[in-house]
Amino acid sequence: MKTDTRRSGKISGYFLINYINDLVLSLRCLCLCTRPSHATIRGIDPAQLKYLINSSLILLFGLLHTADGIVTYFGLKFNYATEVNPVLLFFAGTMGLGLAIFALKLLCVEFIALLYVTRRNIGSCWGTATLFSADAFYSWVVSNNIFLVLGV
Repeated sequence: MKTDTRRSGKISGYFLINYINDLVLSLRCLCLCTRPSHATIRGIDPAQLKYLINSSLILLFGLLHTADGIVTYFGLKFNYATEVNPVLLFFAGTMGLGLAIFALKLLCVEFIALLYVTRRNIGSCWGTATLFSADAFYSWVVSNNIFLVLGV
């Protein structure tokens, strides 16, 4: 019985190591954009490719924030869900729900616009990886809110 326990631990460890290796390889692909190279990828300079990737990730983040504001408004307006954000609850109690969501999302979108304007300063692959992680997390948040509103 001890061999079965060790074998299952080895198998789960093997899958964990493969998952970590895949994650590291995907981050290396993001880092390829920052390496100085004379080769082009499908006719696009690597620096230009990094610029395009960062631009699209920032724009996607802005669209996700806008979608989150719309879904949150409908979910709270028609009592499909309850809000757990204490900042939004405070401002909704003082300014009203629609104005509070609009003001907070406008502040977020202004920050994203500032990030978009200064996107050429994102030099490392970790900045691109952070943008990708933020988009992935916020995609989950928006999809979760949609499921809550729809009652799925």
